[in-house]
Parts: sequence; structure tokens; C-alpha cells
Amino acid sequence: MKERELAEDIKQQQYFEAVPAPSPEKDEGTREMGPLYPFLISGGTNTERYYFTHINDTTDFKFNIKPKYFADESNYTEAFPKRIREILDTNVDAKIFCVFDWDTIFGDEAKLKKHEDFEKLFKTEISNGRVAICPSMPSIEYWFLLHFEDYTGLLRNYPAVSGRLAPYIKPCFPDPSKGLKQLLKKAKYLKDSTWVKNLCSNGKLDTAIKRAENNIKTAEASGDLENQSYSYVYKVFK
Repeated sequence: MKERELAEDIKQQQYFEAVPAPSPEKDEGTREMGPLYPFLISGGTNTERYYFTHINDTTDFKFNIKPKYFADESNYTEAFPKRIREILDTNVDAKIFCVFDWDTIFGDEAKLKKHEDFEKLFKTEISNGRVAICPSMPSIEYWFLLHFEDYTGLLRNYPAVSGRLAPYIKPCFPDPSKGLKQLLKKAKYLKDSTWVKNLCSNGKLDTAIKRAENNIKTAEASGDLENQSYSYVYKVFK
């Protein structure tokens, strides 16, 4: 019996939950006391999950985070509706941030149509602010880049943004000799919070928030957003 309890404890530690989860599944995400932290669901797995977990643990920003809220990038238009309904059904006042990479649907008419249908499905929730859509073009790595450089050129994919980001972010990791894809995709490198602490140090998080918001507002005003990179991840921190 003790061995079983120990095994369960170890398994629970791997869940990286930002707040304690109640036992009954139907009450998932609810809390009896204190504030109801925003929920994060993402089209990414390791990178986004560890990033927001470390943000939760090392800054004043707090979230509800569960592994099942972080899914396959290409399938987010199917996965997100289920998670959103689960959360809203048990948390009337919940705020939900949907974080995903836009390059997974960029230029794909069929996937763009699915995204439009997804937004229509939650039109009311998006309008009243309960659900916030937070894509990054091309990916969350562009959000990281804004911590170091105010760049708005159109980066169409991961290779394009990673090449620009690598010199800045690799030194944030304890072992910067590894390739960037390994550092940002593999749990054994991401689980150490050092990289997020360094990423946010010296006011860089505030800088990224301001750059992301200002660049989007400027591009929207001129109708030029589709011709540049951008990140709505800043909304998570507003």
C-alpha cells in the first residue's frame, strides 16, 4: 500500500499544476477559497507547458495549468472547444487563454476555415473576455525573441525565428552548448527554471509585453498585421 502511495505521489509531481486540483473530476479547476487563477490551454506541449509553469512559480503571475490542457499543435481547433467547455461548465467566472502557434495553419485554407469556425463557436465568450485567443506568428519562439529584440519582419516558420532567437536565448540555459531545438523541446532541459528566470530578468518580460502590444496595435491600424510576425501572448500578462 505504501509503495502504491509513493508511486502516486511521484506521478502527481510530474503534473506541474499551478494550483491544487480538487479530487472530484466534475469540480476540476474550482477552488473553495482565494482567487480563481486564469486557465491556460495551449496547442504546444513541452515548451509552453514548462514556460508557463516556471512563470507561475517564479513571478507574480499565477495560472491554472494541467498537462491535458497542452495538446497537439495541429489539432487545437478540435482540442480547445472540449477544454473550454470543461472549464466554463465548472467555473462561471473563469478566464481562459488559448495559446498556439499560427504557423501550424498559416497558408492552409482548410485549417484557416477550422480556426474561423472555432472562433465563431465561442464568439460570445471571446467578446465578453472570458476566452482570449493568443496566437503567435510563427510560434511562441517569436514571443521569446521580443524579450531581446523589437523585430517585426515576417518570420514564416520555426527555422526562421529560431535562427534569430538562438544567440539570445541559448545563454539563458545552464548548458548553452546544446542545439536550440533540444533546449526548447526536450523536458530534461526545460524543467530547470533557470532559463525562464534569465529570460525575464532585468525587465525583459515587461519589455516583451510592451513590444508585442504596441507592434500589433500599429500593424492593425495600418492593416499590415498579416505581413509581419506578432504575438498575442502579451494578453496573458495584462
